[in-house]
Amino acid sequence: MILILDTDLTEESPTFQALVQHLRGLEGIEHRVHRVQGAEQTLREIYLIGNTKALNIADMEALPGVAKAIRVSREYRVLGRHAGDARPSGFDYHGVHFGQDNLHIFAGLCAVDTREHVEAMMRALKDNGQVCTRMGAYKPRTSPYAFQGHGAACLPYVFELAGKYGIQVIAMEILHEAHMDEIRKALAETGHPTGVMLQIGTRNTQNFELLKAVGRQREFPVLLKRGFGITLEESLNAAEYLASEGNDRVIFGLRGMKSNLG
Repeated sequence: MILILDTDLTEESPTFQALVQHLRGLEGIEHRVHRVQGAEQTLREIYLIGNTKALNIADMEALPGVAKAIRVSREYRVLGRHAGDARPSGFDYHGVHFGQDNLHIFAGLCAVDTREHVEAMMRALKDNGQVCTRMGAYKPRTSPYAFQGHGAACLPYVFELAGKYGIQVIAMEILHEAHMDEIRKALAETGHPTGVMLQIGTRNTQNFELLKAVGRQREFPVLLKRGFGITLEESLNAAEYLASEGNDRVIFGLRGMKSNLG
């Protein structure tokens, strides 16, 4: 069930606090607060998870601060667009709009090797009017002896060069929750010259603990690559893992897949 809150309701208000206190008393029900950033205001919704069949719609809509209650029985309850759902499907990040009506090319380095190659790529992107790139600082490899990227050591010069050449968003794969802290630190040390879109690679599409950790943070949007060897439904549920934790700024990266027939 989704509770859509009054547009002027803030999380610091007594009404919101009273609502949350009431929800905590519902047996077998977990609640999660989601923020939907619109063009002019931030909308707040509360997702109720558990035995919501026992909850009465009219009773929930009578709670203070609740504008509307919606019972959602379909899959993909956060990212899915169901009947009567007018939420926007795009989002803005670091001055760039991502949506169904535009196209951004993330040309870049699969694995960052040298500063010179990074600068050559950034310069070429600027010369061709591009503001997005991909940079592999953390690179998973099939062989343990193959080059796996420079990790945190290359982040400062990657971010500095992105700022120098006007690159607004860098898609960067992470393999561990600690990589987010390394990215935050490098961005802060370089003065936040660019933005980062966290990439979940195909090998980690079903790393559910990583999906939860990435979903809990809201400062970075996410590029989720469709997993190899799994069905489309399983990949969509991976995206829903991210959104159910609070981060619904998800871009789905299409790639090969298998069907339910094998």
